[in-house]
Amino acid sequence: MHDPAASDSAEDRLKLARQQLRMHAGHVRAIAWQVSRQELAIQIDRMRQIADSHKMPCVSDLAYGLEHLLAHGWSRNMARHYFDAMDEAIASDCGNLEMRTAVLASIAVRGAR
Repeated sequence: MHDPAASDSAEDRLKLARQQLRMHAGHVRAIAWQVSRQELAIQIDRMRQIADSHKMPCVSDLAYGLEHLLAHGWSRNMARHYFDAMDEAIASDCGNLEMRTAVLASIAVRGAR
């Protein structure tokens, strides 16, 4: 049997996770060029942990991509692409493999421009 209360609770948790991620992603975007790489790495890792704990793999992958970018040649242009894709993924990540693939492909396309 379908339990509407459990469904509402899961929806509420996902909504709260999206709000938390939006706020944290906005914070990371705002400080990205003002703090040390070490501090930025800590903040990006925190964003990834939030995504992982709420089963938002697309957001987690994008945070991992930002960490990789930070470690291997930080580029404002590429970071901006990641942040833009992060905003989109936060709004729509539902753990769907096809969506995950599409968002990651969009990063590659944006970076190639």
